[in-house]
Amino acid sequence: MESIVINVPPYLANVYKNADESKRRNAEIYINTFLSELFSEEPANERLFKTMKKATAEAKANGFTPDTMDELLKDDE
Repeated sequence: MESIVINVPPYLANVYKNADESKRRNAEIYINTFLSELFSEEPANERLFKTMKKATAEAKANGFTPDTMDELLKDDE
């Protein structure tokens, strides 16, 4: 990771500085996601479809089948 500096209102800086490690980590995750979306040149739906295709390929490679899915869904009923 690389650090950058972003100007924020003083109250926000204080809240962040005084937050526990878990909240600061969550804030970093949200900010990273937001900036990735903001500056991405690939539309979100295309990234989603790529992720879905990758997950499908991994599931198939690991032996996950429609029957496996049916069994999992049956167990939840």
